[in-house]
Amino acid sequence: MSATADRYREPHPPDSAPQRLLLLCPSTRLVREAVAAGFAVRVLADASLPPHPPDDDVPAGIPVDLVDLADEAALSEAIEVSVRAHGTQRLLAFAGTAALPAVATTAARLGVTPNPVDAARLLGEPAAMRALLNGSRHSYVPAARARTAQELPAAVEEIGAPVTVRTLPPSAEISALCDEPPGERSYLVEQYLEGPEYGVVTLTVDGMHRVVGVVALHGAWHPSSHLFPAPLGERDEAEARAIATELLDLAGYEFGYAYTVVVLTADGPRVVRSRADYPDEPLASLIELATGFGAEAELVQALSGKPVNVPTADGYAAVASYRLPVGRLLSVSGLEAVSELPGVHRVHFPYASGDDIPGHGGGAEGYVLLSAESTQEAAETVASAGRLLRAEVSRRPDHI
Repeated sequence: MSATADRYREPHPPDSAPQRLLLLCPSTRLVREAVAAGFAVRVLADASLPPHPPDDDVPAGIPVDLVDLADEAALSEAIEVSVRAHGTQRLLAFAGTAALPAVATTAARLGVTPNPVDAARLLGEPAAMRALLNGSRHSYVPAARARTAQELPAAVEEIGAPVTVRTLPPSAEISALCDEPPGERSYLVEQYLEGPEYGVVTLTVDGMHRVVGVVALHGAWHPSSHLFPAPLGERDEAEARAIATELLDLAGYEFGYAYTVVVLTADGPRVVRSRADYPDEPLASLIELATGFGAEAELVQALSGKPVNVPTADGYAAVASYRLPVGRLLSVSGLEAVSELPGVHRVHFPYASGDDIPGHGGGAEGYVLLSAESTQEAAETVASAGRLLRAEVSRRPDHI
């Protein structure tokens, strides 16, 4: 081989690293990072979703298989085929798929994940997470389970108002264990936790949890905005970090990102929810904007056996969110003016004039992504964006 050819040869991960990856529902950016690092990549995508636009498609030549995520047998078979026929050595699951029973059990049975079979479920399923924490006396929160809607009043009375009620995902296995009627939705009733919420982002490699950062969520810094890094005191931040990593230890989590929401109550930190994944947009962009941290690149670095870089923020980044009232959008103004404000990087407005705005949490949320040198500067930009953006919504009954 000539010196020139050798110089442009594709890089390869070390022999000790898993070189053949199956990525389940990954971002295109992650696929590109893994390919650039020399991994042999296959993609397993959700058949129910539309294909990526041409400018956001996976690199040419990367095999992409479609599967119905709701069909457990088909999903398990697709993973097994990738392992046995194509030599997959590691499965990485994204977009909430890590906790799917077919994914967790098949990956564990075939030895293509370092995580225990129940790790993602223990993090992401509210009743399982609460039982895990309460059983260990870490982040104890009084909780009761209502098997049906008819049992909710008794569960609320048992815990005592005020409470938080969470609808649990259907599970045939859990329904059988708890003697739940088929098709019924069950509920977790927890004591209401009063205090500011913070999101703790971690990357775990070989069971070692590294905190990427802590985000101040709605209400912790501003009623309608997130801020990164969270302006926390040293003690409060240490407590939030500690309770998040303790949960990961309890779940036996060995590899991957996790996102854990913690409430700082008067009685100490309490975990509200968690999942085995990186936070969704716009929080993902918030962290990258403040630190330059590329989540996909760092995950690939970890897979390659290289040290994980813990990011340092050069300033602050904020997301100002807004949700329109239910009705029909008649007009909107100020979007261009908001985009021209100092520090604004993105204005996301998901509706056009004439669109119906659904209620009951069914509507998409708009946001403004911005950077600032101080929390005061960020707050001023958030306030300016709120003054400039104007939307007229019809509340007529036939538009609701």
